[in-house]
Amino acid sequence: MHPYLTRLGVRPEVQRYFRPFFHADEFGNLIFPYGDEKEHYGFAFHRVPITDECWFAGNFHFEQVRLIILSSSAVDAISWLNKKFHTIAHTQDLLFVSFGAGISMVQLRWLRERLIRKKYQFIFTNDLLGRMADVKVAAAIRGWPISVYVPDDHQIAVRFRAAKFLFSQNDFSLSAFEKAAGARFGIAVTKPKLHNSFFDELKAEAGL
Repeated sequence: MHPYLTRLGVRPEVQRYFRPFFHADEFGNLIFPYGDEKEHYGFAFHRVPITDECWFAGNFHFEQVRLIILSSSAVDAISWLNKKFHTIAHTQDLLFVSFGAGISMVQLRWLRERLIRKKYQFIFTNDLLGRMADVKVAAAIRGWPISVYVPDDHQIAVRFRAAKFLFSQNDFSLSAFEKAAGARFGIAVTKPKLHNSFFDELKAEAGL
């Protein structure tokens, strides 16, 4: 068991599940590899890279994977599984993928080419960037061209199927876009109710 994760309240079985997919530096801080880059977590800091690579955990035999959980950080993935562990019967069927602090076309192309015809769970952050990620990644998985951008300080614009859709930033979500565009992506999205991320929720519950 890692003392940082234990202090955060991460249950032992969840720590054992993720243990092959990170290591600690000489100071005990957690290192999650994204190719040549890394996500670096210590109690005094948390650095998430911007990269074309991804962090992976779980079952690497893609044909056996039942559910793919997509996030913007490894610690969000750990926090989500810690919250949902009692509801998941077969953790050996899961694959966790973190894009890091940004989502690149290289990452989306890799996802589209290798992990199609799977069930997905998005656990991106509960802020505007996370909700934009929901729409961009969902469209990439389905192979549907889309453009999501911020035309001013109050709106979100989406160009999709030769049409333009406008939303207030507070009302924008994958669900709202699906209703406006008449499109169904078939993607499950889960966000914490009171916090920006599942990691923020975990820290709050641990009193940190």
